Amino acid sequence: MIDSIEDYLLGLPAIDDDHRRLVETVNRIGAEIEEASYALCIELFDEIEAAAVEHFRREEEILAGLGYPGLERHRQYHAELVRRVRELKGLGYQKVAKEALFGRFVEMADFVVDDIIRGDLEFKGFLPH
Repeated sequence: MIDSIEDYLLGLPAIDDDHRRLVETVNRIGAEIEEASYALCIELFDEIEAAAVEHFRREEEILAGLGYPGLERHRQYHAELVRRVRELKGLGYQKVAKEALFGRFVEMADFVVDDIIRGDLEFKGFLPH
């Protein structure tokens, strides 16, 4: 689903590793939804939720330490992504039609990519070099 994020790395190993993990998990979920493996999808939804929450905590700590002026807006964006992941997980538990699950998954995946590309690149200039 997502080819590569290498062009969008920030230069902070912990954050860049988180981004790689999130993208890898998104790609795995996409493959499993196509196979309609609900049980594995739910495990992967749990995995991406935990990875996202930990990543956002780490990223927000860094931004707070740097005095990033857009931190509150970025926090709200993170909260929306977590909400979408939880909604998607609920649909997996309900075993909705594969097409409906995949449609919601694509929305969530686009949100993850948008966070990495647009959201995080906004604060790249605040990071130490």
